[in-house]
Amino acid sequence: MDQLSATFARHHRRLEEIVNVLGRYGFAAWAASRVTAIPGVKIAQRLADPDLVALSPGERLRGAATDLGTTFVKFGQMLSLRPDLVGPDVAAELEQLQTSVAPDPPEVVRGIVVTELGAPMDELFATFDADAMGSGSVAQVHRATMHDGTDIVVKVLHAGVEQKVAEDLELMRALAASLEEQDPEIALYRPTIMVSEFDKMMRGAIDMGQELANLERFTTNFGAEPDVVIPAPYRRFSRTRVLTMSRLAGQGVSDRGALEAAGWDVDRFVHRAAEIYLEMIFRDGVFHADPHPGNFLLLSGNRLGILDFGDVGYVTGPRRAQLESLVIAVVTRDVEDVTDTILEMTTPPPDVDVLRLRADIDVWLHRYFLGDVAHLDIAGILGSGMHLMHDHHLVLPADLALLFRVLLRLQGLGRSLGTDVRLTELLMPYINEILADRFDPKRMARHAVRTARSWQHLVESLPDQLLATLERARTGELGMDFRVRDVDGAVDHLVDGLLASASLLAAAQLISRKAGPTFRGVSIAGVAAGVSAIATWRRLAVKRQDHKSFVQRARAIWPSTPEGPPSRQVAGESP
Repeated sequence: MDQLSATFARHHRRLEEIVNVLGRYGFAAWAASRVTAIPGVKIAQRLADPDLVALSPGERLRGAATDLGTTFVKFGQMLSLRPDLVGPDVAAELEQLQTSVAPDPPEVVRGIVVTELGAPMDELFATFDADAMGSGSVAQVHRATMHDGTDIVVKVLHAGVEQKVAEDLELMRALAASLEEQDPEIALYRPTIMVSEFDKMMRGAIDMGQELANLERFTTNFGAEPDVVIPAPYRRFSRTRVLTMSRLAGQGVSDRGALEAAGWDVDRFVHRAAEIYLEMIFRDGVFHADPHPGNFLLLSGNRLGILDFGDVGYVTGPRRAQLESLVIAVVTRDVEDVTDTILEMTTPPPDVDVLRLRADIDVWLHRYFLGDVAHLDIAGILGSGMHLMHDHHLVLPADLALLFRVLLRLQGLGRSLGTDVRLTELLMPYINEILADRFDPKRMARHAVRTARSWQHLVESLPDQLLATLERARTGELGMDFRVRDVDGAVDHLVDGLLASASLLAAAQLISRKAGPTFRGVSIAGVAAGVSAIATWRRLAVKRQDHKSFVQRARAIWPSTPEGPPSRQVAGESP
């Protein structure tokens, strides 16, 4: 039994549930065409509901994810960040996925809290409201008070969610590996990497300890800004499945009227919220990943509270350097550098058409970056950029997709509240700082010193390395592994040309030197070499007509489907 079949056998009940849902929404035929080993998938095609199949692909995906629960809702939300993968229409539909589920019964919640914290409820808290304030796909939140009267909230994982998530993730990993192996079109989108990134995100979402660490980190980062309030975690009353934190009392940001009723100027609120997030991104390198109005509270004293730190994003050192390079290339409108940086960020497929990509990037730059940088349309820039990458099968790394989603939501926050605050205006100080820092003489000097040290190390170690290589060659231990990608016979044509050229050059040399034997002053050997060269070239040319390159043979084994790449098919066609 292979690994895929073994995984299916271990989780056959959950797999049957998934297959039935796919069948109802009309995805069973698509699944059967990609992974033939899924048991029952062909039978599930008969379960298709005509009313559901009539919906758009995005609506069907949203409905199927909702029916399948926590893991698939979260996966759909992750895909909503990836119009470069699923297309803009499907991504927009998946944005609407809701995470609210029915809360667990009070006795179940109390049992989890007591088990995790190791003490009876009345010893832990003075009061505990068994009716949940809210219930998401992963956890639910309850009001409580400490024995000293402090108002708190207790966030509790849903019962059994860890087991359900672990089971779904194992099935996802097995399916992704099978799809990547069997379907070259889907393999372009590297599903195993996508599922691996989702696995990491999902395991963090069901670990309250990680959210507690996030709260502590953001509290430290904004310790010098009293108008930014982060819930204070109580480490003593928190574990893997329970998180206790202070309760913020304030007014929700539901609409423009609520803001004005709380005494806030709408433009000031949007500016301050955007400034806070840009500080997270560019100053701290870690940012709250979901800036929607429901995660803000208007507190007394013109303070802004931020809720829900379960999902955060990071800007690592290497990624920051890439973003800096991209910003500089865009600001200077250097098409070559923009193309190179995007290719470095996205690790493109081997057959990417760089010339066409460069031409499309040139059009993109001229469309969006000819005016004043401070008045650019960030939504249009990122939206069209995602379109461009989707068309060229460029897969954006998950951390960048999350960052771009946050920037888009910040831009949309102002529009949802009826104000036109341009995010690019707020970005300008950071862009200027990036430009100044990149061309700072001190930084350039440090880079030059590091480069010089690298060259010095290379020069010093080169003789020893050469001697070691020569010794291995002398003793026969040295081997070389040449790997050549024959893209549609390119190498074959090169070999033909070299053979023909070498033969003709040999013939020319023999004839010009009148190498014996000769007939009437003409080298017989030279003429023979020339005839042989022509005959060889002709024979190889005829043979080439029946020859198929490696890529052509692969395409014959795995023919492309009429639907095109999976993401295109989902976005526009019924499976």
